[in-house]
Amino acid sequence: MRKFIIVTLLSCFSFAHDLHHKVEQNQATVVTFSFGGDADFSYQQYEVYAPNAKLPFAVGRTDSNSRVIFIPNQSGVWHVKAVSEDGHGASIDIEVDEHMQLQGYSQSFYERFQKIFVGVALIFALFALLHFINRRKK
Repeated sequence: MRKFIIVTLLSCFSFAHDLHHKVEQNQATVVTFSFGGDADFSYQQYEVYAPNAKLPFAVGRTDSNSRVIFIPNQSGVWHVKAVSEDGHGASIDIEVDEHMQLQGYSQSFYERFQKIFVGVALIFALFALLHFINRRKK
């Protein structure tokens, strides 16, 4: 009986080395990065900062779908910074309300109209090139 009690007590200490986990489905904030089109931003470094924090709330690498996923635990403006190894990156602010919901995130003016700006610039460059070619022929 004494051996049984000793073995039982010693086996309790073995649970200290067991890695526990929990799977939950919460409302996470997902930020997807890309260079536009199909150019992905997979496995690049990121940092997430809580409101008014000096140390990062989360650090890591984007997943295979170029996403940063985190669950805010306080309201305020969260700062997400992602940088690739060659120095390209982005830094965005996301406002979270007291119910942990996103508050009116909107892209910057350039981000919203980036494709239009590029299209107009290409058309302008094409016509400028044609103008200089025609002018040179005369």
